[in-house]
Amino acid sequence: MEKMKLNNENIAQTSSLAEKTLGEWGVDARNIIQIRLAVEETLLKYQEAFGMEAVFVQKYIKRLNRIRLELSLPGERVDPFDTGEEEQSQVMRGLLANMGVAPSWQYKNGENLILFTPKKKKRSQMASLALSVILAFLCGGVCRFLPESVRTFLANELISPVFNRFMGLLSAIAGPMVFLSIVWGIYGIGDMAAMGRIGKRMIGRFMLMTILLTLPVCVFAMPFFSLKTGDGGKFDFSELFQMVLDIVPGNFFTPFTEGNPMQIIFVAVLIGIAMLILGNKATIAAAFVEQSNYIIQLIMETVSSFVPVFVFGSILSMILGNDFSVFLPAYKVVLVMLMGDAILLAVYLVLVCTRRKVQLWVLLKKMTPTFLIALTTASSSAAFGVNMECCEKDLGIDRRIVNLGIPLGQVIFMPGVSVMFLAVGFCMAEIYGVTVSPAWLAMAGLIAIVLAVAAPPIPGGALTCYTILFVQLKIPMEAVAITIALNVILEFITTAVNLFCLQAELVELAAGLDMLDVGKLREEKHERI
Repeated sequence: MEKMKLNNENIAQTSSLAEKTLGEWGVDARNIIQIRLAVEETLLKYQEAFGMEAVFVQKYIKRLNRIRLELSLPGERVDPFDTGEEEQSQVMRGLLANMGVAPSWQYKNGENLILFTPKKKKRSQMASLALSVILAFLCGGVCRFLPESVRTFLANELISPVFNRFMGLLSAIAGPMVFLSIVWGIYGIGDMAAMGRIGKRMIGRFMLMTILLTLPVCVFAMPFFSLKTGDGGKFDFSELFQMVLDIVPGNFFTPFTEGNPMQIIFVAVLIGIAMLILGNKATIAAAFVEQSNYIIQLIMETVSSFVPVFVFGSILSMILGNDFSVFLPAYKVVLVMLMGDAILLAVYLVLVCTRRKVQLWVLLKKMTPTFLIALTTASSSAAFGVNMECCEKDLGIDRRIVNLGIPLGQVIFMPGVSVMFLAVGFCMAEIYGVTVSPAWLAMAGLIAIVLAVAAPPIPGGALTCYTILFVQLKIPMEAVAITIALNVILEFITTAVNLFCLQAELVELAAGLDMLDVGKLREEKHERI
């Protein structure tokens, strides 16, 4: 770690080295360009603040397939990313850093520390899962020629124990992961007073619209499934009231020992709000939660890399046990989700076009690029730059709303995901004959909405959500194998729908705050200079 002076030559050399090193380590090309420009711009800001004789140190770290670039500059406290223009800038930067699309900064032991966390080229999860499914069918076909005793031994003595252990590991991770994600997410919002009227109103609209969009889809989806109803499907107020009471735990420990998802979420919200109110008085607790969150996310990412093997074993076990028929009705998940997502898109298109008096084809032309990037990559981060440009330059949304609304919305406003959870819950309840009551339906809608907000935005985050969903709705864990295989396709659709709804929602929010350029929204895209 050689100390270098902050002159122009060393800055250029450092940015070039970043491009070369990250390229050799397999980082995505677009991410490399962003990091090189960010490194150069950051060092130039410190050069302006400290002078050319000041020194800095660069360090590259690669551990367990995770990459990061650190820059450290001794001296006074200088935040290179603080523009001083927005109250929400600190919140926005924290969200961007957690998403991996912006560097993070902290001042520690007399040094300014800047951390870049690039992402490696994402291997096609769809290809890996498709290969595992094909291999499972081939091996299952071969195993059909084996004696029944051998097939039973393979299914019950080899595959089932591994499946149970994997599911146990997922269940063990799910509770702490969602708990930490919610606590850190609430605390990471920062001081609610500092958020101002924009931030508070934005969060309120995101929560309200997720509920208003999800519940009608729940009613729409039910007729497509042959659900087994209990007590003739009669409304039982006592059962519903007891369900609400059961969300509140008797103490702070039983939710984790008993694995009760809703109680874990309830405790997480309480602790997150308490830490948010205490602010600086809870810095030690915040540091513990933050670091624990990173640890559990790393564990989850590692576990999720074994999902193709898990899917292979699960499907092979079903074939050997003649239980493969459960896959046949699973097509309803995709069908119902597509129809539900179409309702979401139609609602927002009608809402924006009628209230803002913009032509439908003009609006679609402007929003389609972001939608297509999300649809083809299943990544909101990949569409981040195009999304920002579209909202500000094409849709006429004020920059202050764009800068906070897009990173915040990509984390907590995911109506497409809540629709997906509902479709999956209904379909698996039909396949496994789960008894459905009014209280069950209420819980299905509630847990779908909560998980859509609480789902950690990392690889494997959906695995923990499905585990929690099935536990709460009393659906057997065997359903996870089917759902994971379907999730690869569903993820592309939900990401595109989420971003489309987010853009439309920000238009409505900006209009309500008188921060929308209606003329820019209504004009054709090619007319803008």
